[in-house]
Amino acid sequence: MRAVVCRPGGEASIETFAEPTAAATEVVVAVERVQLSVTECRLFRGDDIAHREAIDARLASGPSRLFGHEFCATITATGAGIDRLAVGDRVYAPGKLPCHSCQSCEAGQEFTCPNRRGIGYELPGALAERVALPAAPLRRVPPTVSAAECTALQPLASALVCVLDADICAGDTIVSVGSGAMGYGCAQLARRFGASRVITVDINPAALEIAASRGFETVDANERDPVAAIAALTDGLGADIVFEAVGGAQRTAIEPTTPLGQAFRMARMGGRVVQVGHLEGEVAVEPRRLRADRIDWIAPGRGLRQLSPGLDTGQLAARLVGEGAIDVNSLVGPELAGLEAFDRAVTVGLDPAGADTLGPAQLVVG
Repeated sequence: MRAVVCRPGGEASIETFAEPTAAATEVVVAVERVQLSVTECRLFRGDDIAHREAIDARLASGPSRLFGHEFCATITATGAGIDRLAVGDRVYAPGKLPCHSCQSCEAGQEFTCPNRRGIGYELPGALAERVALPAAPLRRVPPTVSAAECTALQPLASALVCVLDADICAGDTIVSVGSGAMGYGCAQLARRFGASRVITVDINPAALEIAASRGFETVDANERDPVAAIAALTDGLGADIVFEAVGGAQRTAIEPTTPLGQAFRMARMGGRVVQVGHLEGEVAVEPRRLRADRIDWIAPGRGLRQLSPGLDTGQLAARLVGEGAIDVNSLVGPELAGLEAFDRAVTVGLDPAGADTLGPAQLVVG
C-alpha cells in the first residue's frame, strides 16, 4: 500500500507501507479521491496558520502521513466494535474525534471538546491508497452523490454548521463576503434555511457568475465599493447576517479596507457577522462601535452537529447534494492522476487562478 509522506521544509515522497488493519473502533477504506484544502497546502509549505501546532508535533517525531481530510472512500473492512457502517459504504469525513474524557465530553457536549483530533492533522489522512480511520467522524453518502461531489462534501458540512449558528430567520437578507467553497456553501444553505435575499461579494468574476446562476445578487468588489453597494441594495438598512468567508491575514477591522471591516459595516444595527474564514494573527477591532450598533460577531462551531436523533449535519449535507438541492460541482477543480500528483495539487491549491480553476484539484487515487 502506497501513501504520501511529508517532511519539514515542504518535501514529500510516495512510500510503501503494510496493508492497514482496523482496530475495534476503526474502518479500513480504499481511497477513491482526495483533495487538498488551502489550509493544508499552506501548512505543507510551512505557513504559521491554523493547525500549525498539530502539524509540527507530528513532524517532530519524523516524516509523517499528513493531510487529506477531504476525500471519498469505500469501506473495505470494519473493526469488531463497528455496527453503524459496513463494508461497501462510500464515506467522507465531516467530523472530528472527541476525547470522551474532558468535562465537555462528560456533559454530552462533544461538539465543544477542546481536545478533538482531526483526520489529516492529529491523525493520518487519506493521502494513501488505503488507510485505517476512526469510524466516529465518518458518514456514508447516498449513491446519487458522485465521487467528485463526495470529495468536496466536507467544506459544505462545515458551512452547514456556520449557517445553523447564524440563526437565520425567514425573510432575512444575507450577504456572503467571499464566494469560495465555504462562502458559496453558506449562501446556498442560507436560502435553503429561509433567507429571502442572498447577496454575494467577491473579486473573482467567474465566482460571481456561478453565484448569479444560482439566483443570487452579486457585487464585484473590484468595480464597486462593496459597503456602499450593500447599503444601496438594502435601502440603507444593511444585511441581517453577513458571512465573512475570506479570512486570512487581516490586520484591521476598524477601516473598511479588509473583508472583515467591510462585513461589520454591511451588517444592520442589531445584525450578525459570522466568521467563516480562518483569521491569521491578531486583528484590531472597535468593540465600542460593535456594542453601540449591537452587532454580534459569531465564531461558528466545527465538526458535526446533531440536528435530531436520526440526523446530523454530515448526513444532511450529503443528502442535500444527493437530492440536487445544493451545488458543489461548480467549485471542483481539475482531476489529477494518482498520489504522484501531490505536489501539483499543492500548487493548484495555492494558486487556483494560475491553474484557471475556482476550486482545489482532486487526486484520483483508486
